[in-house]
Amino acid sequence: MDGKAPPMGNGEDEIIWHSATVEESLKLQSVSPDGLSEDEVAKRLKQYGKNELTPPPKPGFLRKLWMQINNILIFILIAATIVSAFLEEWPEVGLILGVVIINVTIGLIQEGKAERAAEAIKGMLSSKATVIRGGERQVVDASTVVPGDIVFIQSGDRVPADLRMIDVANLAILEAMLTGESNPINKHTDVVDGGAALGDRKNLAFSATMVMQGQGKGIVIGTGDLAEIGKISSMVGGVDGMKTNLMVQLEIFGRWISFFVAIIGSITFVISWEAVGVGKDDVGNAFKSAVSIAVAIIPEGLPAVVTISLALAMQTLARRNAIIRQLPAVETLGSVTVICSDKTGTLTKNEMTVQAIQTSEGQLDITGVGYAPEGEVCQGGKPVSQDRVSRLLTMFEGSVLCNDSGLGKDDKGHWEPVGYPTEVSLLTMGMKLGAKDWKGLKASKPRVAAVPFASEHKFMCCVHAHGPSTDPATPLFLHVKGAPDRLIPRCKDQVSNEDFAQRAPMDEKYWQEEAARLSAKGL
Repeated sequence: MDGKAPPMGNGEDEIIWHSATVEESLKLQSVSPDGLSEDEVAKRLKQYGKNELTPPPKPGFLRKLWMQINNILIFILIAATIVSAFLEEWPEVGLILGVVIINVTIGLIQEGKAERAAEAIKGMLSSKATVIRGGERQVVDASTVVPGDIVFIQSGDRVPADLRMIDVANLAILEAMLTGESNPINKHTDVVDGGAALGDRKNLAFSATMVMQGQGKGIVIGTGDLAEIGKISSMVGGVDGMKTNLMVQLEIFGRWISFFVAIIGSITFVISWEAVGVGKDDVGNAFKSAVSIAVAIIPEGLPAVVTISLALAMQTLARRNAIIRQLPAVETLGSVTVICSDKTGTLTKNEMTVQAIQTSEGQLDITGVGYAPEGEVCQGGKPVSQDRVSRLLTMFEGSVLCNDSGLGKDDKGHWEPVGYPTEVSLLTMGMKLGAKDWKGLKASKPRVAAVPFASEHKFMCCVHAHGPSTDPATPLFLHVKGAPDRLIPRCKDQVSNEDFAQRAPMDEKYWQEEAARLSAKGL
């Protein structure tokens, strides 16, 4: 079924993929479930190009230098330098030139930092992709994925291109980077209304988003700049520059100063010339008098003070990891009164951390922030004994076993989560309690059966064999996690004295009150 792929642009002929059925999508892309042939892949790669974001054109060094010089502050400083040099006031010339050089140097350094930060978006794209071509599954470089490819994705993968899903199995994808929705979106293959917003197109998977659970197959419908993330990158790159309020006011001030200096200088020249005569030397003296008056009027200290103030503010922001590309932007930030911002991934990191554990004996606090398993169990601000921590691990090992997420270190040594933030936070808690080798714990107590979490019943349960799963005599344990309002009524007993071997009748009122108390604190 190889053939020419349909248009993929933003024009009138763009296909609304989420409103097309699976069969229609396959037909439109001229592809079968067995995927494209290698020859067709080569043709489409030539037609659409590589699955990469087009980098914005980089200005050369001279262009960058002009961008740093091209403002009224620098022009006034340069004018003051020229006039001071004419009058042979060399210390003042050196001082003003130093201010100009420092300003330009800081600007060029910040420009370089901003460019490197802008290029970081490329790292969000997947480097590898699993595709089906010619009926065979193979792993290829993500940059060679083309529209019409059949791509296989599973938990932990980063989606390599925009996909129209054709087959899913409990597939959930985190799309916070595109929509701001912090919870993973469950995907399906059904048709979605053509006017649906981006976040409601649940039969599509978007490039650079993360698969949190399940697996699925999809047809590539957008690559590179034609993917949703590519469109965002293009829009950001096409933003027109504009002058800040400070620059506008300084330009107005500069024009008035220039006009005033020209008028006063001319009047001074005429008066001096008329007063002393019309000789050649007298003309020179009259000109020097006019220039001296002009220099006295030019407020060369103003741009220097403004430039240094903005540079110091820029360095203060840089120490707090805020990158400012243009020096005047500092004043713009200072003038902001209202910020309209997406929360997840912007003001927050989309990470969750278990901060408290409630037992029948009271509340225990867990220190540490983020997914790094570093922290202590405390009560009243003091660490509890190791024996108590070990007993807590026995009680809460279900947080590790009844868990489909993962946690490990990347190439740079940073802790990288795979799965739902809630589950990863529970996994981190288990590691803080002593289950550092959580994979070994799962291997020693293998899962026999499971009921996945669903919004209808609000809990997940797993049956684990505490020993060899093939031995009929191996004891089985049921681990459940979920919403308190669903689990508390189902419990008959509770652990007593934080000892798993000791039981007491369930005190529903106590647990409901404690759940409400912790909820009121946002826990």
